[in-house]
Amino acid sequence: MNSIFNVENDLIDSLFLNNDQNEPVSTEVKRAAPPAEPDESLRSSLLNELIQRIERSMESMKHFTKMSRGKFSDKTFDDHFHQVIYGEIEKEDLLLSSVQNYLKVNTKQIKTDTVHTLIESVIKRNKTYLEKKKIRVFKKFEENLPETAIPDEHLKYILDSTLKYALGWMPLNGGLAFITRLTINRKETGEAPSFSIGEGKSVEASVFFDCYRKKSEPSMIQTSPMTTHKQETLEFELKLIDDMIKKHRGAMEFKVDYSKGKTLITLRFPAERRKIVYYSAVN
Repeated sequence: MNSIFNVENDLIDSLFLNNDQNEPVSTEVKRAAPPAEPDESLRSSLLNELIQRIERSMESMKHFTKMSRGKFSDKTFDDHFHQVIYGEIEKEDLLLSSVQNYLKVNTKQIKTDTVHTLIESVIKRNKTYLEKKKIRVFKKFEENLPETAIPDEHLKYILDSTLKYALGWMPLNGGLAFITRLTINRKETGEAPSFSIGEGKSVEASVFFDCYRKKSEPSMIQTSPMTTHKQETLEFELKLIDDMIKKHRGAMEFKVDYSKGKTLITLRFPAERRKIVYYSAVN
């Protein structure tokens, strides 16, 4: 299987070299919205529209009832009239609320695009630091990625920690790219690879960035411009990320191109084989 370093190298180099060095730019492949389940989605949509129309009518009734206060010459009738109307409106509000809650806990939602959503989230979380160092962020997202078998909070920790590590090494006006894709894992023959994961599909998220490292020894540049670091040689922050990924049967690969001063961190997560569903919370 070709590495992202080879497959995406021309794309990343062109992104890093051809953009204005003084202004962060973001490029992103548009993703098509996942198809919804037609019958269930239609029923839920119609019921919600009906409820919204009733709610608007109830709001109008409340408004005009409030305006009519004190308009009756008989104060006893005025008080009784408003007490009855407000009581009926309150009952209808409770009924609508019950119906809405029923729909929420019975309407199945398909979980989609979690990896991309969390990447966007960690970029936003580190926006101030990115702007301070004038880092240019690029994104190349593969459409319709499956969900991963990793809990959202653990996945967010992995992505956020990886981005923070990259930012700690990057120079001013550097470029950083997030690349995602779906990969098929197959058993390797011969020499055991340094980067492997069980058979099946994996969601791959790579972080490719400009970097000036301390250990750029001349011998490394001369023998192999692209150097893969083994787990025992990783820095402490990366070992924490690697440990979290391995707990969920994933894998991490860390490569440095000393000749170009670029680093690639590839994170691979086991893909879910089935759709993940959830139900909205009741207010």
